Amino acid sequence: MSPASRRWRRTAAVVSAFLAGLMAVSACSSNSGSSPGLSGQGAASGDEGAPMEPGAAPDPNTNAGGEKDEQGNGGSDPATVEPVTRAIIYTATVQVTSEDVVKAADDGIRLVVAAGGIVSADQRSLDDDRSTVQLVFRVPAEKFTATLEALANLGDEQSRQVQTDDVTDQIIDLDARVATQQASVDRVRSLLARANTIGEIVALESELARREADLDSLKQRRAKLGGLVALSTITLVLYGPAVEPPPIEERTGFIAGLEDGWAAFLASVKVVLTVAGFMLPWLLAIGLPLWLILFLTRRRRRTAPPAPPTPPAVPATLPKAPPPPQNGPDA
Repeated sequence: MSPASRRWRRTAAVVSAFLAGLMAVSACSSNSGSSPGLSGQGAASGDEGAPMEPGAAPDPNTNAGGEKDEQGNGGSDPATVEPVTRAIIYTATVQVTSEDVVKAADDGIRLVVAAGGIVSADQRSLDDDRSTVQLVFRVPAEKFTATLEALANLGDEQSRQVQTDDVTDQIIDLDARVATQQASVDRVRSLLARANTIGEIVALESELARREADLDSLKQRRAKLGGLVALSTITLVLYGPAVEPPPIEERTGFIAGLEDGWAAFLASVKVVLTVAGFMLPWLLAIGLPLWLILFLTRRRRRTAPPAPPTPPAVPATLPKAPPPPQNGPDA
C-alpha cells in the first residue's frame, strides 16, 4: 500500500470519529430539552417518582426511592446521637409558719410518704405558740417540685431555698472506671485459674484482693451518687405563730469558713474526748497492773547483787623461753 492511500485512510477515520461525536452531542441536547415537558407531565399525573420543583423541600418521610417505610420515616435517615440524661441532685429548704405545728408536721409526713418518699430526720420542740419542728425528707427526684409546693402550702411560707448540683460528669467517670476495674478483676481471675505454682497463686490472690477492694470502693461511690440523684432532699422547718423565722443566708467568705472550721475542730475534740473517756476504764483495769508488774520487775533487777567476776583461766603449762642468741661466726 502506497503512503498516499495510508494518509487518506487515516483522514477518513478522523472525520468519521468527529461526525460520530457531533451526533452524540446533538442527541444529548435533544433529550435534555424534552425533559421539562416530561417532568411536567409526571407532576400533573401524580407520579411518585417525579422530580421535585426547584426550591421545594423534600418530604422527611420518604426515602431515596420516594417510598415511605412502615413507620412513615425514610429508609435512609442519618444516625442520631441520643441525648445524655443529666444527673442532678436537688436540695431545698422551706420555712413555714403554722397555727398548729404538730398537725402541719403530720400532714407533711403523709404527703411525702404518699409521694414515695421517706422521713430522714424529725426534730420537734413543742412550746404552744413557740413550737418548732424540723423535718428532713427524701423524695423521688421526679416528684421534687410537686412535693415542695405541697409542703410550702401547709402554712404561710416565709422563705425558700433550692439548690442543684449537676453530677453527670462524675457519674459517667465512675461508670467508666467501674467497667475498667471490673475488666481488670476478670483478667486477674482468669490468670489465677491458670496458675500452677504456690508463688503465683499467692501473688495473684493478693493482687485480686486489692483490685476487688478498689472495685467495691468505686461501686459504693457510684451507688451513693445514684442515691442522691434518685432521692432529692427537702428540709421543712415549721414555726409557731409566735416564732420569727430566721432568714436563710448562704454562708460564704472568710468568716463563714473560719466559723465552720472552728465548729469542725470542736467536733473533732469532742470525738477525741469521747474515745479517751471510753478507753480510761480499760487503761485503769488492765494498763495499771501491767505497769506495776513491769516497774517491780525492773526494780528487782536493779537491786540484785552483781555476780562475782570470773577469774581468768590459768594455762596448764608455761610457754617455753626462746633460746639465747649465739655469738658465733654464723650469727
